[in-house]
Amino acid sequence: MLNIVLLCAYGASTGMLCDKIIDAAKNMNIDCSVNAYSYDDADKVVPLADIVLLGPQMRMKLRECQAKFGNQGIPFMVIDIKDYGRMNGANVLKAALAELENKK
Repeated sequence: MLNIVLLCAYGASTGMLCDKIIDAAKNMNIDCSVNAYSYDDADKVVPLADIVLLGPQMRMKLRECQAKFGNQGIPFMVIDIKDYGRMNGANVLKAALAELENKK
């Protein structure tokens, strides 16, 4: 099972996007877990993730995350602001899958 973690300032706004990503995964027959957390929970949740998606408002934390967790081989990416604003779970999932494929 693919474990996708979304991080944002408080974990609230990305919570809605999680549902959209889960729906898209079901439509694509992809077995995954998708959960949103506050950035403050990163130390607890990142080590369990296959990929971490940062909300657009957290873009400035990307390098910090890569430096802190980079030795664990977990890819990080920032969610496209248009897909985030439109709550386009399918596009976000496709981008995450492409990022995972690129990291192989």
